Amino acid sequence: MTSPPLHAVPASAAHHAAPEFCPSCKTRLGANFCPQCGQEAVLHPPSMGEFVAEFIGHYVAIEGKLWRTLGQLLLRPGGLTKAYMAGQRVKYMQPLRLFLTLSVILFALLQFSGFSVGESAQEGRVAKKPAVRADIGSTELREAGAANISRYQIMLGYYNFGVDIAPDGNRVNFGLTLPSSDNPSLALIALRTVFPTFRQSLDRYYALPPEQKAERLTHGFFARMPYVIFFMVPVFALFLKLLYLPSGRRYGEYLLFALHVNAFGFLIMALIDLMPLWTARWLMLLLSLYLARAMHHVYGGAPWATTARWLVLVVAYLMMLAVIITQVMLFTSLTSV
Repeated sequence: MTSPPLHAVPASAAHHAAPEFCPSCKTRLGANFCPQCGQEAVLHPPSMGEFVAEFIGHYVAIEGKLWRTLGQLLLRPGGLTKAYMAGQRVKYMQPLRLFLTLSVILFALLQFSGFSVGESAQEGRVAKKPAVRADIGSTELREAGAANISRYQIMLGYYNFGVDIAPDGNRVNFGLTLPSSDNPSLALIALRTVFPTFRQSLDRYYALPPEQKAERLTHGFFARMPYVIFFMVPVFALFLKLLYLPSGRRYGEYLLFALHVNAFGFLIMALIDLMPLWTARWLMLLLSLYLARAMHHVYGGAPWATTARWLVLVVAYLMMLAVIITQVMLFTSLTSV
């Protein structure tokens, strides 16, 4: 006996009527869910109450996937990666969804907390929040300016980057020393090739007041940095692949690990933005130790070998990230209206 057409069912029942065949895969339905693809058989449009109940059941409930996943992520470094590779995937959030969810939360927190990039970053220090200062075209980093500021910086070719640590706030510095027109280099030739009006655009940027520079760079940061962070995940995985090349593991396993570790990093960055300033150093130390512990838990090996790989990974990744961020800042300064 076949099910009557949907339009033939009384209005009170048609709202919750189940068809004979699954609308997705055309498999015959024999229960509340399709035995082939798992789709629900009930076709009625969900009500507001059902939306709320689903959200609470899947995300807010104590037994929900989100809390179970966060507990595993926080308390067992590398545990989520090992569980996924062991086939335990139903009770945890998918790695990419976890990564995207926490990245959205982090960038939303940064934006609403007044995080700034550029010359006006000192306003973030007054509010005792971390800030970023981007120097495009300067010949050297700004002097620390106070005896109680500790500066740590690295110079790599045209790039210079570091951090200022002071009692009233920390600030990350990204600098790019552009070659002069009198002494052109391959970098300058490449810039002029990509941007024929490079010098004019840069001069217009220099002429802007510091507040407008900061506004332009901050807007570019939030518009482009999520894509940069997403792009850096496979780079992070590639570094791991090279470090553990003799193990013969597939690249996908390292990509999985990179998603989980970066998701934890987003949590730490969100906490740094929310918590008092004095906790920032301890949270960054926790992030570094977490990465080393997760690497040892997932990939094994002697502690000294894990430490060596961890050191190479951190240095290579941070330097690559700093260079890319500086390029994003340069691109933003030249192209933003």
